[in-house]
Formats: sequence, C-alpha cells, structure tokens
Amino acid sequence: MSEGDLSDAIKIIRTFVTARMLGTPVGTLQHETSADREARGPCWVSRVVLPAPVEQDALNIILDAVKGSGDGNEKYTTPVIENVRAQWTGYRAGVQNNEPEPNISEIEKFHHLQEEVKNPLTILYLHGGSNYSGAGLALSIVQVILNARKRQGTEQPTLQFHGRKVVLPMPAGLAFQSPSVDTQLNTMPSWAANFEYDTVPPDPPGYDAGFPADEVWPSNPARGNYYCETSMLYHPLVCAIAANNWHGCPPIYMAIGSKERVVDGAKYVAQQIAIQGVPTLWDEYELMPHNWPMGFPNHALSEKCYRSWANACSYFADGRNIQTHGIFTALDSQVRELEVTKLTSMSTEEVGRLMRCKESSIRPFTGQPVAKCHL
Repeated sequence: MSEGDLSDAIKIIRTFVTARMLGTPVGTLQHETSADREARGPCWVSRVVLPAPVEQDALNIILDAVKGSGDGNEKYTTPVIENVRAQWTGYRAGVQNNEPEPNISEIEKFHHLQEEVKNPLTILYLHGGSNYSGAGLALSIVQVILNARKRQGTEQPTLQFHGRKVVLPMPAGLAFQSPSVDTQLNTMPSWAANFEYDTVPPDPPGYDAGFPADEVWPSNPARGNYYCETSMLYHPLVCAIAANNWHGCPPIYMAIGSKERVVDGAKYVAQQIAIQGVPTLWDEYELMPHNWPMGFPNHALSEKCYRSWANACSYFADGRNIQTHGIFTALDSQVRELEVTKLTSMSTEEVGRLMRCKESSIRPFTGQPVAKCHL
C-alpha cells in the first residue's frame, strides 16, 4: 500500500464513521456496539456474567482512590456495583475460518477452551466502550491498585469478595495499541494537528445543538460529558495524563501511529512513566492512523505491530527483565531508536494548563452547544 493509497483509505474510513455518529442517538450506538455476535472460525468464546458481590469493598476501594488522587473538588454520583458481562476467549483447533459457533452451552464451550489451552498466559482485554479507550481504563485500574497498596501498607492489598478475602493483584504488564489517555478532554496538540491523517472522527457530535436525543443522552441530571461529571475530567482515574505517581506500575508496551490524533497524549504518559523508572517499551509507526493493524491487517507495519504486541505480552508474563526502549519504524520498515524519556518537550505545567482550560469551559449539556476553550 502506497502513501497515497493509505491516505485515501483513511479518508473513506473517517467519512463512514463520522456519518454514522452524526445522526445516531447515543443509546442506539451503545446497543449496536455492545451487541453479541456469533464467534465463527478457529476461536472459542464462552460468555459469562460475573454477579455483583454483596460486599461493598470493591466500590469502597475505587471511591477511596477517587478521593486519594483527586484535589477534593470532585463531584459525582456514587455508582452501584453491577453484574459484569465478559467472554472467555481462546483458540479453537481443527476448524475452518467460516466454521459456525457450536450449538452447545456456554459452560461446555468453556470446558472445550480449557482443554485446548497450551499456555498459562491470561490476557484481560479491556475496550472501555471503544477499544482505544481501554488503555485509559487499564491505567485507571493500576492507579486504583497503587492507591490500595498505599492505604493498606502492603503490595498485596485485599478485599472481601463473594464471602472470601481475596488479594487485589497487579497485572504482570500492560500492552496497548493506539492508546488514548485523554479520551474525554482531547486537548493535546496532535488531536487537532493530525485530524486529516487519522481515521478518528471529529469531536463527538453529541454536544451539538440538534443532536438526536434519547433516554441516554442528554443525561438526566445533565452532565457536560458522556462518561462523567465535568469536575472529574482531569482526574487520574479518568485522564491518565493527570496522574503524578507511577511508582510500582508494571512494565508497559505502547504501539502507536505517528499520525494518530492521540499520539501526543500517549507520548506524554509513556515519558512520565519511564522517567519514574517503570520499564517502558515505545513502538511508533510512521504515518499509521488509529488502529491501523485492524483497519489494514495485511500491511507490513500491521504484521510487525501484531508480532511486537504479542511478544510484549509473553515477555511480561514470563517475568523477563524488561529495559526501557523506544523504536520508530518507517513506512519502508527501516527502524531507528528513540529515547523514551524524551518523547515530548511538553512540560507538566503546559499540559496541566491545557487540560484545566478545556475542563473549565465545559458546562452541563442540555441540548445547547458546549463552549470552546480559547487560549
């Protein structure tokens, strides 16, 4: 694929996604993107619903992290613990790519999956509402665990869960592709500068007058953001850029395209994590847009990314001694090294000013346009 072909494909994808978002109520999009689909081909999928515990320890640990890492001005509605829908996924041997999903119970599928397991590695895949938002969610979970360690004075904090005292473990590592660490504010320079090069559409249209309303959005009571109250937008559990402490974080891997709208935020967070001594693997690809391995699976840089991503997961699970390292892969597959602690020249003060300015400009949305931040 030439540079010109890549550019044309990006425009087509962005136009399609944007058109779908412009006229579709939020509740409809939520339903469509969370709909269950048949698992065809060499893949076992066993669906499961994890019931909410009667104990409140899990909620209290999160609320304590909100308080412990915030500035005291956060206002939010205290959530309730809900059941969690999940899927166990594994390789299904001996079937063709179009093989239909077997008509057996979910527990039977799970047993078949277990029988074919060849590696003890377990990956918790988080998509967070959209796949790239899962990176911010994973980093939030790390912040919750770090706060629990600090509060309980141990590297193995515990909680009561379904009648048992269980350890809240830190994952062996975090592996991200096209990570968004500033999902709700989107204020870093690349968000605007890389618009024409990326597949990510403009800011969500749900904050514009005339957007089709439903029972989900605008919310009741009104909020300034889909996901949280305005006072929480620059909180470490919502915006990883706001986090100051990463000591104790497991090693991380970040793969990202150089023309992604979210690249500056990812650079800043990776740099901060590396500066604090956490082993950090930075894997950047020239001209690649958001989620290019999924959009262009046969591209040479997609295949390289998948290999590097999988290797990172294996290295973390094996407990290898990871050294911080950064690389930039050009369109012709030539590689040069990058200094991870010098990925961006943006200071903490400059980033904080951008974030606070955007946060202060947002008002509860009732059907009227949200104000813009002007520096």
